[in-house]
Amino acid sequence: MKPILIVAPHTKIEYTARKAADNYDDVTVKLALLDSAIEVVKEAEKNEVEVIISRGGTANLIKKTVPSIPVIEIKVSPYDLFNAINIAKKYGKNIYIIGFKNVIDHVQLLGPILDININAYQMENEEDGKRYIRNLVSSGEKVDAILGGTLAENLALEYNIPTVFLETSTAAIDTSINEAKRILKATRNEKEKSERFKSILQYINEGVISIDSDGKITTFNSAARKIMKISGKDLIGLPINEITSNTKLIDVMEKNKPILGQILLMGKTQVLANILPIVIKDKTVGAVATFQDISKIQEYEQRIRAKFLDKGHVAKYSFSDIIGNSDAMVKAIEKAKKYCDNNGTILITGESGTGKEMFAQSIHKESPRKNGPFVAVNCAAIPKTLLESELFGYEEGAFTGARRAGKSGLFAEAHGGTIFLDEIGEIDIELQPRLLRVLQEREIRPVGSTKVIPIDIRIIAATNKNLLEQVEQGAFRSDLYYRLNILKLKIPALRNRNGDIELLSKYFVNKISAKYNKDVKLSSKAINKLKIYDWPGNIRELENVIENLVVLCDDTITEDDFEELMDQEHVTEQNNFFIDENAETLEDIKKKYILKILSQCDNNQTLAAEILGISRTHLWRLLNNYQDNSN
Repeated sequence: MKPILIVAPHTKIEYTARKAADNYDDVTVKLALLDSAIEVVKEAEKNEVEVIISRGGTANLIKKTVPSIPVIEIKVSPYDLFNAINIAKKYGKNIYIIGFKNVIDHVQLLGPILDININAYQMENEEDGKRYIRNLVSSGEKVDAILGGTLAENLALEYNIPTVFLETSTAAIDTSINEAKRILKATRNEKEKSERFKSILQYINEGVISIDSDGKITTFNSAARKIMKISGKDLIGLPINEITSNTKLIDVMEKNKPILGQILLMGKTQVLANILPIVIKDKTVGAVATFQDISKIQEYEQRIRAKFLDKGHVAKYSFSDIIGNSDAMVKAIEKAKKYCDNNGTILITGESGTGKEMFAQSIHKESPRKNGPFVAVNCAAIPKTLLESELFGYEEGAFTGARRAGKSGLFAEAHGGTIFLDEIGEIDIELQPRLLRVLQEREIRPVGSTKVIPIDIRIIAATNKNLLEQVEQGAFRSDLYYRLNILKLKIPALRNRNGDIELLSKYFVNKISAKYNKDVKLSSKAINKLKIYDWPGNIRELENVIENLVVLCDDTITEDDFEELMDQEHVTEQNNFFIDENAETLEDIKKKYILKILSQCDNNQTLAAEILGISRTHLWRLLNNYQDNSN
């Protein structure tokens, strides 16, 4: 059956309706009055009729009996009334109009115009109409004609009273059909939205439960059933507390206060839930909860991390892995932690081997991006001819040797996370404008592509060079420098970290001994030697030296082991303990060496004397001599 059905309660309306329906391809016309109309409509409901058009009492009865289908009531226009009253005037001036509300709405306005006495009665049902006419006849009132619809016509004929049927014009039918088509379109749009919403609800991984103002369930999707391990009966319409008492939906609705990111027990499952009140026109009419099984969240997180790990895009270190309690290091860590929660670009500076990447990884792991990728790029390790395509990716055929399907760049792979650009000072001056655009616009354009891709990344850069000097020399763009140098973090050199050398040395000895399945210790004199060395290679050099010593020693690392290793490495040429002999006397060199040792020992003469291999008294005399000579 067609989606629009006109139920005509009279043959004249049927005739007019069929004429009008000929102009539409989605309208069916049926002749039926009152109870018989209900049978027609129930049959039509089975055949997916979506809108019904009817008039008077029949329309009212259909609305009450079949509320699932919208009903359009054919309006009686003043023009239709005017024509009917003009016909009724032939029987006399005392005319009674009997009908339902829509029939008599305009009656009182027409009486004075047509110079007739119009008596209108609005009946509620068929029995009401019969009773009115029966009382009218028995009262002896003069009735020249009765005007109305099918019911009024049938009742008037019973009492041999002249009757005029109130016809419906084609225009009125057309108006009703157009209204029905508008409702049909709106209903179908709503159904489509509803079906789409139901599909989303049924296929998302999150559980969704909603309740109305009475605490009865209006939504309970399949994911919610699965998470809460509920099967079987339909839950819609049941009180939520019959299913589970700990959803907090009722609390949220009554207090009108949302719960966000809270761990709850739904049924017997721990979930991460968000619960919100449903508010319409400032009135709370229900609540909705969305939730996920915590074990599933952990599983997904592990999968994501495994995916990043496959590509090496995972931060391994956190602040707890950074060893050091010197003032310089504590301050650097405190400053780095303050940078974690914002999204600003960070420039980490420090000598080679000071642990700049460890700081970058630690910042990432304590930031809101911790579950995203951490992509580390050594700008000096990638040839400058390849760095652009590695960072930005490329389209198919962008250059000779390009992959057939193209390749996503490291910026794209860092989406949702952090990219660490180590040795940023090595980036070619010609590539710097493209990096500047990434910093400014947070978007990239792959090599060979015209498409711009927005990216959500945090950039942490690092260098062991003086970028400001490079700017002055024209090797680094000033605008790029100031874009990078927003949040500054300087990592102290190892020689400036008083006390940390001993901590790090012992840590590396234990770590490397375990690696080689050995039990090696550091002697106190060896520790003192390690403390006074300048460590131009910083932590990286210290770790390498310790590994050499652990491999070479069987039990205890002594100062002789350290000195022998340093002699082999020609560290005397690198170490600034020794001054050019051609420029100074041996006594001058000796004095500088002693003062250097004393400074490294924080002016502890006992420790300095032990390292120098002389008595404390001898050292005291030497220092006094130096003081006298300077005076």
